[in-house]
Amino acid sequence: MAPSHGLIWRGQPERIISLYKKWAEYADAPGDPAVTLLYGTMYGLTELMVEAVAEGVARTGLPLEIFDVRHTHSSYILPYLYTRRGVLVGAPTYEGGLFPPMVDMLHMAEHKRIFNRQTAYFGSYGWSGGARRDFNTLCETLRWNPTEVWEFKGAPTPELLREGVAFGTRFAESLL
Repeated sequence: MAPSHGLIWRGQPERIISLYKKWAEYADAPGDPAVTLLYGTMYGLTELMVEAVAEGVARTGLPLEIFDVRHTHSSYILPYLYTRRGVLVGAPTYEGGLFPPMVDMLHMAEHKRIFNRQTAYFGSYGWSGGARRDFNTLCETLRWNPTEVWEFKGAPTPELLREGVAFGTRFAESLL
């Protein structure tokens, strides 16, 4: 089999045909029951909550990949967005909107036509929220289904961290 690009398959053509069919379905299908957690943080407050939310997801046994959008190139993130059903977004409010590196990553998902995902948002704010509005607007564009949107003020307290674990568990269970 000699595709127009990539490797030439000399044996087991049914294997690559099966894979291509699966990959082609990801564009409109909901993806595998697994979670990609994207986050960005300015002062570390959202990152503290990421650990709690990830613990909640891990309790369900679903596969989980975590990416800091500030330091991870989109080429490493996109395959996980493309193949997984669940996308958790953790980012602070910045100047009344969603943290710019997260906006950039979600615009890249739009550009790559990664639609029809289940998602939830969590993030911290200082003076006033606002990231929620931007997140919801991006979800409409991406045709992502937000199950929960949660903003918390300032540093996460032990009580908020417990809520973060529950948030992660609820989201992961919604994918089962």
